[in-house]
Amino acid sequence: MKIAVLGSTGQTGRLLVTRALDRGHEVIALARRPDQVPSATNLQILRADVSDPGSIAAAVEGADVVLSGLGITKKQDPAILIDGARQLAAAAPRVIWLSSLGMGATVGAFGPFTGALLHRVLHHEWDAKDLAGRAIRDAGGTTVYAGRLTDKPYQDNGRLIQATTFEPRMMPPTAPRAGIAALMIAEAEDPQYADSDTIALFGNSH
Repeated sequence: MKIAVLGSTGQTGRLLVTRALDRGHEVIALARRPDQVPSATNLQILRADVSDPGSIAAAVEGADVVLSGLGITKKQDPAILIDGARQLAAAAPRVIWLSSLGMGATVGAFGPFTGALLHRVLHHEWDAKDLAGRAIRDAGGTTVYAGRLTDKPYQDNGRLIQATTFEPRMMPPTAPRAGIAALMIAEAEDPQYADSDTIALFGNSH
């Protein structure tokens, strides 16, 4: 399988690239700065920038699926997320898109108090993540909503569930980045949640 990774220089994006290579796939790493992606066997590194729509479409040509770990900082325009999602939805045969639990299709996951606090803290990207997730889902893709990402080792105890089955809770669950990478690659290999919003859970979370 040929897997393209958007946001390949980010913390989660790097793990997506590594996991896909370890699983024996051909990988296309999409990056604004290709020199920041370490070379590897079966890895093609291409320059692609959301602000240059033609570069995204050209870079994902021939890929079976695109995984996105695209994120933004508070200094960046949140429209980057919307533009990136729409470009992938139009150019890629299938997309698996990482987003933040409690936002977009998972608003209300933490109840009214924590949800309001989350909105206040993340208001900069709130609407953008909703619109980006909708663009992916409407194109038949899969959104993966995750709680606070950590660098803890993955214990092979993760799973995806339909977002509609998640029971609201006060405290958001955490998610190891390596576990997110593993779940997204697994969904790429064996699609279970096409055209769906999902939530990544780990350990005894349910």
